[in-house]
Amino acid sequence: MLLGTYQHSLDAKNRIIIPSKLMEELSGRLYMYPAAAGTCIKLYDEAEWNKYCEMIENLPPEKSYAVKSRIFPDSQQVSPDAQNRVPIPAAMLQKAGIEGKNLVTVGMGSCCEIWSQEKYEQKHAAAPSPEIEAFIASMGF
Repeated sequence: MLLGTYQHSLDAKNRIIIPSKLMEELSGRLYMYPAAAGTCIKLYDEAEWNKYCEMIENLPPEKSYAVKSRIFPDSQQVSPDAQNRVPIPAAMLQKAGIEGKNLVTVGMGSCCEIWSQEKYEQKHAAAPSPEIEAFIASMGF
């Protein structure tokens, strides 16, 4: 389970360090995709990425092609180096609306999200809707 919030910076080569707590949970190849809302970059391990690929393959052919042509050209397979650093292409940072060097990586259960620190703080400062608060309370959290 990918959990926690970690602050770090992009280095001069647009690499970030994936925190060791997250790397312990990630397995196989890693895949990056700029979120459709242009807010962050999603980071998936191979097993989770393959689940999405299988769902796409099971769509009707014309819909499968449309989804593939939207997602796969913007995706990247990345391999961490010995220091758990992974490169983020400049075009992906731009598509995700990430400016600046200060980033936040957030464990979201089955994937990670990479945010600009400023955008993450704005998002996190906003109160959840009353419906979400009620749902979370009903779950016992």
